[in-house]
Amino acid sequence: MIEDLHKPVEEYKSYLKDAHARNTAALFEELVKKSSVDEATNIQTNIEIRTLETKIFNGNSYGKKWRTFRLIAFALLIASAYFVSDQYSIWWIMGPIVVFAPVIYKISRIIAEANTRVEQLEKERNAKLDEAWAQMASLNNLYDWDAVSKLVQQTMPRIELDPYFTNGRLAELHNIFGLNDEFNHDDRSIIFSHSGVINGNPFVLARTLEHSMGWQTYHGSLNISWTEWETDSDGHSTTVTKHETLHASVTKPYPNYCNDTFIIFGNEAAPDLSFSRQPSNLSKLDDGFFDNFRKKRAVKLLEKKTRDLENNFTIMSNREFDSLFGATDRNHEVQFRLLFTPLAQQEMLNLLKDKEVGFGDSFEFEKKQMINMVTPSHMKLIDISGNPELFHSYDITSARIFFNVYHHYLFKSLFFGIAPILAIPLYQQHRSHVDIYKDSDSSKSCFWEHEAIANYFGGESFEHPSCITKSILKTQSKTRSDGTQEVRVTASGFRGESRTDFVSVRGGDGHSHKVSVDWTEYLNVQNESKILLKEKTSSEMNNAFSENSAADWGRLLERKGVGAQDVVLRRSILSALLPNN
Repeated sequence: MIEDLHKPVEEYKSYLKDAHARNTAALFEELVKKSSVDEATNIQTNIEIRTLETKIFNGNSYGKKWRTFRLIAFALLIASAYFVSDQYSIWWIMGPIVVFAPVIYKISRIIAEANTRVEQLEKERNAKLDEAWAQMASLNNLYDWDAVSKLVQQTMPRIELDPYFTNGRLAELHNIFGLNDEFNHDDRSIIFSHSGVINGNPFVLARTLEHSMGWQTYHGSLNISWTEWETDSDGHSTTVTKHETLHASVTKPYPNYCNDTFIIFGNEAAPDLSFSRQPSNLSKLDDGFFDNFRKKRAVKLLEKKTRDLENNFTIMSNREFDSLFGATDRNHEVQFRLLFTPLAQQEMLNLLKDKEVGFGDSFEFEKKQMINMVTPSHMKLIDISGNPELFHSYDITSARIFFNVYHHYLFKSLFFGIAPILAIPLYQQHRSHVDIYKDSDSSKSCFWEHEAIANYFGGESFEHPSCITKSILKTQSKTRSDGTQEVRVTASGFRGESRTDFVSVRGGDGHSHKVSVDWTEYLNVQNESKILLKEKTSSEMNNAFSENSAADWGRLLERKGVGAQDVVLRRSILSALLPNN
């Protein structure tokens, strides 16, 4: 078993990749065994489904071919009827009709029969799909939100993931490590987050939806015409009408939305040090003449910066590390060297220059005293949630493949997301203080989790009726006497108002014309809703929700006008969208 990880690239390649693959495969097979799914029967059912789908495809192709023939026959009928009526008496068009009508009728019968066969095949296919889903129901019901944390911790015991993001974990990051509230601004909403510890130090992996105002250009056009006098080759004057299309554009504010994925890690090592770095193109260079020239030039620039007495920057003896890592804005040279020992420098270089095992130089790294933030670009697109619904399938074969591929890629993405942290041995030697947040509120879910729950319900559940854009969801909560939390969700978006600007454009006739340009003005709208939620107690965490708790929860929801079918169990938290009063 690997304890501390100081060589992330080497250790992932030699051990962790295969270990996680084995653990993932074993978990899936355990679920299959527990579900008692008859795998052979399901495989046979899916063979029959694919056979029917092939027949449906062939039937649709057959019908499409005959529909093409019918279209050609119609075209020939119309063309011949037009020719005959133009050359002969109108009564002669009966000839083409007599010739083509039976053909078109026969083809239509063939098409109708083909459609009937396809409809029957689709009914049989749908019945088989229902049968396959029923066969897989017991397995689909076994997937849960904890699979990601179970597998990650099994492969890397040094990483422990929380059941959900608690007030206590957030307070630890705030009060001990100095995390500020800049992540809670009104233009950012948490889509999903995993929290936990790495070697006893808190971290958060989060996906956000962020809003910013950009610009959009709208275009308009106007057709104009005018008459001019021209003299022909014979010397006669004549009038000529000329045409021109005038174009105009206006640029107006436009709401932009984007997702971001980042890792926040708290550690007391080098507590006064701050720096930032961006991915460097130098990491991708080889050892050719021009690539080496670029590397040497980057080093010379750093040496020049060192000689400038107005800077506090001092280049490291390992010139290659300093040029590729590029944290030239560091504020504390002594602590920077304490953090980046020769071993840390070498492993960071291995990570940056890697082109085969991981993702190479794909991350931003910012340290503000005891808070470290890594933003890996390779995690922007992957779904980090582990949502059980992702794995629901009617096909045991494809379910096995997807389960293994998803968890393999998620682990690889997470591992190389935190690899810049693991490459620094000092971070694994410093352990966080003992958790001092033991009051009753510390085990409650925090606002990060509440925003994620709201986004899980979907922005459309909370948006203003006039909203035409995405909505940023922000939350505020209060704990009730019965232990539940009532969460107020504020959805902020934009409605659109149609506007028209008239832009003066000079035409070829020598006059200015007003060209209309239609555009949309985006105006803020907000809407408020409420969610009721309850966390599982510690005794319920590893078991099904107790009958007494479920009954109490059901009575509470009934008083609130919420049906049991509207309740969501997500990451050990029960939640329900309350109806608007």
